[in-house]
Amino acid sequence: MEVLGNYWLRRILVRIASVVVYEGQDTHTGMPVMVLKGAQGVPALGEGVLPFLEETPEAWVLEWPIGAVPLSQYLGVADLERLEHWVREMARILASLKAQGVSHAPIPELCLVKGKRVWLAGVGLKELSGEPEKALAALARALAGERYPEFPLRKTLERIEAKEDPLEVLFSEPAHAHGVQETEALTPETPGQEDRPLQDASSKPEEEPRLPSASRKVLSVDPVPEASNGQEVSPTKETTPPEGKTPSRPRVIRIEEPEEPPFTVVEPPRPRRRTLLLGLLGAVVLLGLALLFLRPSSPSGGGYVMEFRTDPPTERAEVYLLEVPEGSRMTPGQLLLTAPGRAEFDQKGVYRLRIRVAGRDPVDYLLEVPGPPLVIKVR
Repeated sequence: MEVLGNYWLRRILVRIASVVVYEGQDTHTGMPVMVLKGAQGVPALGEGVLPFLEETPEAWVLEWPIGAVPLSQYLGVADLERLEHWVREMARILASLKAQGVSHAPIPELCLVKGKRVWLAGVGLKELSGEPEKALAALARALAGERYPEFPLRKTLERIEAKEDPLEVLFSEPAHAHGVQETEALTPETPGQEDRPLQDASSKPEEEPRLPSASRKVLSVDPVPEASNGQEVSPTKETTPPEGKTPSRPRVIRIEEPEEPPFTVVEPPRPRRRTLLLGLLGAVVLLGLALLFLRPSSPSGGGYVMEFRTDPPTERAEVYLLEVPEGSRMTPGQLLLTAPGRAEFDQKGVYRLRIRVAGRDPVDYLLEVPGPPLVIKVR
């Protein structure tokens, strides 16, 4: 394992021209880091950018959030719903950087994700200077793979790539739609229709109905139109307001019931059998609880099954477990499976695996569980 100053260089993530990006580890604290060896440029700071730890003549050292994994792990197999959220977050970060005068073209190996959080690495690197619009569209296509035609943001990204729309469209759409809904919900009614009285059968004074708020649901009751020209109107037929007019606001109809019933309530005598049935039911419940607590505990069969594939499928790869997350009972060092196949993990979290293929150097990998199938490409 190569060492650079106070950092172990565990594995190469990607090579960009003369820059080599490593997944590393601090020898003093044991915390994961990202090392960009041979980096040139001015590192940029900001929200959504990996925190900068150290700059040496040989490399940049960035903080690696615990549990985060590169987006390259999801190439071609990303869930479209999660991908939509990631694209919106990256668009927000790239627009903020562009406002600072930094044009960054992200690549999947230098984008880390953890749940819904997204971080960009290498911002300010000369080799990653480019048009963020085209890079974001290309990144979404690579992650979605064959399902890209089904991606909800596909047309929006195409317009952004063609410079027809700005990046801000991606993270301002939800707020805009929400504002339109609130505006429609709060549109005032036609004043001429507010003053129409409602004739009550009991001729009691009616309470002044209140305007419905956007956050409160109101059941509206439209009055049945009166019969005209001797023709009866069907009570089940819905009446629609004329075009160009706003329907009247909902009317509240109160239906009151007398507190005392008009007849004498006679309660039937309780049968004696009910007491016997309740006692028998209680005995059955106690017996079930006793059997539940006295039964010897067996290990839970629940877990998280992950699928491992190889490309090409004829190749075989041995997958070993090196590190497990807190709370897991799995034993490090064991052989999980020989891919292709499936393996079961007992806890959520990030597992460190070592993948061995005959005739090639072993590769260490951080696997987030649960997650999409892992494809091991043998070249």
